Amino acid sequence: MKVLILGGAGFIGLHLARRLLRDNHDVTLVDDFSRGSRDRELAEVRRHPSVTVISADLTSADAWRQLPHGWDQIYLLAAVVGVRNVERDPARVVRVNTLITLHLLDWVRDDAKIFFASTSEVYAGGVDAGLVPVPTAEDAPLLIADVRAPRFAYAISKLLGEAAFLHAARARGLSVVIGRFHNVYGPRMGSDHVIPEMLLRAMSGENPFAVPGADQYRAFCYVDDAVEAVVRLMDTPEAVGEIIHIGDDTEVTQIADLATLVFKVCGVNPTIQEKPAPPGSVTRRCPDLSKLRRLTGYEPSVPLADGVRRTMEWYRAQLGPGSERPARQPIAFYYGRGQLELLTGYRRVVLQPEFYEPAELAFLRRHGVQPLAYMSLSEDTGPEAPWQRAERNPDWGGRYVHLDHPGWTEHVLTQARQALDAGFTGLFLDTLNVEHTYPEDLPHLLRLVELIREQAGSAYLLANRGFGLLPRLADLVDGILFESFSVRWVDGGYAPWPPEVLDHHAEIAEQLHAYDLDLYALDYADNEGLAAFAARRAAEFNLHLFVSDRALSRV
Repeated sequence: MKVLILGGAGFIGLHLARRLLRDNHDVTLVDDFSRGSRDRELAEVRRHPSVTVISADLTSADAWRQLPHGWDQIYLLAAVVGVRNVERDPARVVRVNTLITLHLLDWVRDDAKIFFASTSEVYAGGVDAGLVPVPTAEDAPLLIADVRAPRFAYAISKLLGEAAFLHAARARGLSVVIGRFHNVYGPRMGSDHVIPEMLLRAMSGENPFAVPGADQYRAFCYVDDAVEAVVRLMDTPEAVGEIIHIGDDTEVTQIADLATLVFKVCGVNPTIQEKPAPPGSVTRRCPDLSKLRRLTGYEPSVPLADGVRRTMEWYRAQLGPGSERPARQPIAFYYGRGQLELLTGYRRVVLQPEFYEPAELAFLRRHGVQPLAYMSLSEDTGPEAPWQRAERNPDWGGRYVHLDHPGWTEHVLTQARQALDAGFTGLFLDTLNVEHTYPEDLPHLLRLVELIREQAGSAYLLANRGFGLLPRLADLVDGILFESFSVRWVDGGYAPWPPEVLDHHAEIAEQLHAYDLDLYALDYADNEGLAAFAARRAAEFNLHLFVSDRALSRV
C-alpha cells in the first residue's frame, strides 16, 4: 500500500511512519520542518528503502502541484500546534491550518482514503461553560465562547478542517476519517507538553518543583496506542465519514499525581510548589471511547506509569540540556584561568590558550577532557598589523581583518599550530559570521577553515555559528555551536530574543540536524528562570547547552 503522511517528520507522524513501515507499506513523508525535526530518528527512518522524504511548504499551491498522486491512504497531520504558538500568533495558526486543508482538498483525487487529525480542544469552551460532560462523547455540543480569544484559534482551525472534509466527502464521495486526539504524549514530542516538560525539569534537579494546575485532571494517551487507533480506524470501512475520539480513558490523572509519578521514574523527591493553571486551561478532560471500541475493538495497552517511564528514558538518552545531567557534561566555555578540578566535569572545554600551560592541559587530558583552544578567524585584538581593517567590532573592540591577506592566513595557522603543539586536542573557530559584515569575504573565510583542517588533521574543530559557510563548513568541522540561541545581551543584563528571532533560530537549528555534527548552544543568564528557559529551548531542538555570563567567567 502507498501511504502519504503530511507532517510526517513531526511527533505523531514519525511514530505512524514507523508503524506503517513495520506493516510493509511504502511511505512518503512531507514536512516543511518548521516543527518536525531533522534529527537522527528521522534519518534512521529515511534510510529505509520504502521511505521517501519531501521538504515542502504545504501552504503553497505550487508545492502541491509538485506532489505525485496515486496514494491508497493520506494522513493529514501537518498543522501549527502548541499553546505557545497559538497564544503568540493565532492568525498564523488559522492561516496555515486552513490553507493546508483546502489545498489538500483541491489537490486530492477521489480514490484515496484520508485521515484528518483534529483535537479535543474543540470541547474546551463547552467544558468551561458546564455544557459538556466529562468523559466526553463525539456528539457533545461545541462552543466557541469568544472567537477573538487566541486560545480558540487552534480549535477553530480544526473545526473548519472537519467541516471542509466532511462536506467535501459528501459532495465528491471521498473516504474521510476524522480523529480527535486527546492528550497524546511520548518520545520525541518536544518540550511544551506537560509530561516531557515535567520530565526535563525533574531530571535537571528543579527544587522546589512548580506544578501549574495541580488540581486539574487529564487522561493521557501514549503515542503507540494513538497510532494503533489511527491504523485501526483507517482499516475500518465503518469509520468513513465519522468523527472518532483517539485517546486513553482508563486512567484519569490529577496533575499533582502526574508530578509524583514523574518524580518516581526520575528518582527525585523535590518539594511540590503548586501554581495557578495556565489561562484558559480546562479543569478536566477525558474522552469517551465507546465509539472507537465499537468500531475497531481498540483498547489502550500502555499504562501511564509505563508510558512516562519510556518517555523519560528517551529524553534521558538524548543527553541534552534539561535532561538528567550525565556524570560528565558535554561542554563548557571558560575564558578565565585555573579551575582545573571543575573543568574535569566536562567532556570538552573551550579555553583561552594563553591562560593554560602544557602541564595544565595534560592534567585535563588525563581526566578525559578535550581542551579546545579559542581562535578568532575574522577579528584581531592584537597590535596593529597590515591585515587589519579600520573598523572595529562594537561589542568587543577587535579590529576586523582582510581575510584574503596572506599575513593573516599565516598568523591564524601559526596560532593553530602552537595551540595543538601545547596540548590542546582541538580548536574553537570563532567570528565566522562575516556574511553580516563583509559578505565578499565568505570564500576567503571558507578557504581559511580548509587550511586549518589540513593543518589540524584529526583534531576536533568546533565552529561558532558560521551558517553562511554551510553546507561546505559541515564537511570541515566536527561540531557547530549556536551562540546566543535563546537569550541576548541587553543593557543591564540578559533577555530572551523576540518571538520572531526565536522562530528564525529554531528554523536554523532544525536545518543543522541535516548534518552529521555535534550540535551545541551557548546562552547567557543571570537568573534561574532565564537559564531554565534556555535549557527548555535547547532541549527541544536537541542542542547540548552551556549557560554562563557574557564574559564566560563561570564554570
